[in-house]
Amino acid sequence: MKTLKNVFSLLFICVMTAFFATTLKAQVSQKSSIVTEYNGKQYYVHTVKKKQTLKDIAEIYGVTVNEIYFENRDVKNNPKAGTIIRIPYKEEIVTVEEEIQEESFEPDSLAFEPEFVPTFFDSERLYKVALMMPLYLEQVDEKFLAEEVSNKQLLAKPFSYLHFYEGFMIAVDSMVSKYDMKIDLKVYDIDQDTNKIVTALNDEWLATADMIVGPFHLKPFERMLNFVNDKDILLVNPMTNREDLVIGNKNMVKVKPSYSYQMHWLEEVIKDKYTDNNIFIFAMDSSSMKYVETMKEIALRNIEEFSYVSNKHIKKVIRKYQNALKNEEIEFDSTKYQSDNITFDVKMINEFPDDTTKLRNQVVVYNYSIDSLNKVMKTASAFRNNLFIVYGDSKVFATEMINKLNILNKDYPVSLIALPDWSKFDRLFNENLMKLSTIIFDYDYTDYDTYAVGKFICKFRDEYGTEPKDIAFHGFNIAWYFLNALINYGDDVSAAIPTFDIPLLNTKYHFEKKNINDGFENSYWNLYQYKNYEKQLLPYE
Repeated sequence: MKTLKNVFSLLFICVMTAFFATTLKAQVSQKSSIVTEYNGKQYYVHTVKKKQTLKDIAEIYGVTVNEIYFENRDVKNNPKAGTIIRIPYKEEIVTVEEEIQEESFEPDSLAFEPEFVPTFFDSERLYKVALMMPLYLEQVDEKFLAEEVSNKQLLAKPFSYLHFYEGFMIAVDSMVSKYDMKIDLKVYDIDQDTNKIVTALNDEWLATADMIVGPFHLKPFERMLNFVNDKDILLVNPMTNREDLVIGNKNMVKVKPSYSYQMHWLEEVIKDKYTDNNIFIFAMDSSSMKYVETMKEIALRNIEEFSYVSNKHIKKVIRKYQNALKNEEIEFDSTKYQSDNITFDVKMINEFPDDTTKLRNQVVVYNYSIDSLNKVMKTASAFRNNLFIVYGDSKVFATEMINKLNILNKDYPVSLIALPDWSKFDRLFNENLMKLSTIIFDYDYTDYDTYAVGKFICKFRDEYGTEPKDIAFHGFNIAWYFLNALINYGDDVSAAIPTFDIPLLNTKYHFEKKNINDGFENSYWNLYQYKNYEKQLLPYE
């Protein structure tokens, strides 16, 4: 509740704060004398003392808090006294000077040094940044602040985008600390109420801003477009996928990529993984056919005309199928086998096991609202992979396709590429996604094993006492990227954005514009695949 009071007590907030690195100390006398071995590694066995935090413990053993989290996934930042935790064992005692030197080389995207160093940098310049986001301050009264935090209250509008603000502020504080960057940050409470944006546009301070982030909602954002075009101010849209907003608005930068950019990444993955597949493309309905036709063109220009399958493999598949029929006591013609819209002569396959059979790769388009999935069985291959590229934005459609493809997968090898954004559908059955080696397109993908993500989570926990939601990473990325761009390029920041590239927490920004008078749009999509019982990020740049 303390966080809520701090955030909502003021409408306009000027931020000039800094993070201070904690001095590392070698407190050898407080180390545990118990050393054990677990999974082939040695660890100290530490019993938490009263009022002892993970930060205190990390200092004692000369390790980072993130290392402790990595080895003890269930431990909290302020563990209870008596809790037993594992600490990575280090044979040599590290002195204060040595530890500081080691820390300075630790990979850290939160303290990233940009490769570009400006020839002129005004260290006294004050950067004016506006953040326009829905805070719903009119709903935050004394009664609201006095209430105990409950699940019901957490669903209230004032909490909707709070994590975005908190992630944004971590980046602001880091920039102030690292570069001594002078930032005048104003936060405007802007939601769908047009009166609020009218009031903000009458603020003389706003006309002199270097950058505006937001508003989040469409109506106030469209009003901002005219304002920034007139004042020549950089405007960052953090929320929309719509690509039409950048047309004719050269001062706008759209952070979330449009669905049209998925076609580039789809081509990359087909070239890499599926050149010798049958490809079946399913549109949810006629409204998706525009993208589906583009997918067909991509598939046709990247797949091989034929696949050459060994007769040994074909023989093995046929035998497995026939044995299954025998076990079920079903009569069948043992001399013939149907697959790939071809009738195979089983005797010939058996007589020439060292030969190969040439099978044509096909690209077939279906409209799911009209066509049945049963049509696929006539042309599907039992001998090589059948790639299904499925385009639809309904969770019901997604669930139906996953279930039906898993049934088909019992007789035919099947893989799935799901578009445009199935990551937003919660509670899809992961086991079925795994069986289909499903590839998902996602705006962001958080790898919790990376150092930068671990450090951000630790900072977020320390600062706000809770776990960051996805939108917190989004807020950090935007502030971190654009504040770094501002400090590097100053008034030339718009011209530099297409080539400015720095590490972010869980995505990348590849900004480009389609026409000279349009705004910039991020074209980068993360692709991850369900494989080996985990989600694996695919390495496409």
